[in-house]
Amino acid sequence: MLVPGRAAHLALTVAVAAAALVGCDSQRETADSATITVWDYYGSSTPIKPAISAFETAHPGITVRHVEKEYDDVLAAFGPDSARGAGPDVATLDLTWLSSMADKGLLADLDDVSGGKINGRDIEHVYSSTALDAMTYRNRYVAAPFDFDTYALYYRADLLKTQKIDVPDTWAELRDAARKLAAAADESGQKGKWRVQIAPDTSHFAQLLFQDGGALLDASGRKAVFAGPAGVRALTAYRDLLSDGGIYWGPEKGDSTGMDAIKDDRIAMFIRGPYMTGVLKDGVPDQSGKWGVAQVPALGTPGAERAGYLGGTALGIPQASTSKKAAWKFVQFTLRMEQQRGVVDQAGAAPTTNEAILSLELADVDPFFGDQTPQLVFLDALSAGRPMPRIKQWAQVDALINKAVQDTLQGKRSPEAALAEAAAETDKILASP
Repeated sequence: MLVPGRAAHLALTVAVAAAALVGCDSQRETADSATITVWDYYGSSTPIKPAISAFETAHPGITVRHVEKEYDDVLAAFGPDSARGAGPDVATLDLTWLSSMADKGLLADLDDVSGGKINGRDIEHVYSSTALDAMTYRNRYVAAPFDFDTYALYYRADLLKTQKIDVPDTWAELRDAARKLAAAADESGQKGKWRVQIAPDTSHFAQLLFQDGGALLDASGRKAVFAGPAGVRALTAYRDLLSDGGIYWGPEKGDSTGMDAIKDDRIAMFIRGPYMTGVLKDGVPDQSGKWGVAQVPALGTPGAERAGYLGGTALGIPQASTSKKAAWKFVQFTLRMEQQRGVVDQAGAAPTTNEAILSLELADVDPFFGDQTPQLVFLDALSAGRPMPRIKQWAQVDALINKAVQDTLQGKRSPEAALAEAAAETDKILASP
């Protein structure tokens, strides 16, 4: 993630301020006449692009220029392009980026832009407390949550049934299921297949850490606590799953979904967000009816809450945009019920508005998932989700934890040593101004 040094930070801040002043009679455009640029990192499953035609029909004076961007490109280019007047007016932003971007003054204050309303309703009535918390930086709203990402266990129901293996509910049961499934594959001439995908990153580590009652940082946000007993237990459990029937799927594999390995049956179980429901349907339509979805097996000690990772996408408006009014009209449009349903239908993700989340309870059964209703599984996970820390240094901290997880899974260091080093470096970063 993009974290400029002090000199770059100062230069960027000055450039953004200058760009903002150029069009700074607040808004030179009217709310009903403008051309706005939207950066979209969703790719082929985007729910943003299909909304544009309906929006332009409803607002004939506003033209929307849709630009597909890679996820990493949005992060890298958002600040520099906005500063030189070539940035978007609306952009899809990972929730974990908001604090760093807001700290640099890159994001418009939505309290001012929105007047406290979304489609005529108070913002506080549109979103849950979880969403309101995620969109807030220093007591101001800086972006509008568009989808949520929580984790569930995807599993090949046909293989578990054939091998008479129950869907795991605890981490010990997951390890046992992984061992049995891998052994059955090897014995049947499918050597190396039917494995559990092991993704070496902060969010998967955090899923287990949170389930065990742990945290990444202390309540002040100034000290790392992920190297404590809960963190060591979580990373140890994840490492052991690799030897119990896992398949390592690091950044060097390219496609993080593991679709190639899902197609040829190397991956039979994985932990991932709701967007994978759509990815599976597009990528392996021949496996319809073979997949199931369940809550992530519990790692936690007795009595610990069944918490988990919470991520997602927000729509942000750059402070440097000269079309904030029109941009906000577009953002509001995407938060209407019909567009939030597109988050589910197009992207396979979880919507963020209260109205849309409640509508998931009415979702139809899905033949691809054996007539289950996957949305309800993710709805349960959403209620217990925890967002990543909202600190301006999060990109650096995330990189340190990622490295600790990768080093452990690759056998380079023990969980204790890898996490302790990452925690020590994190404390240094958090202590710096």
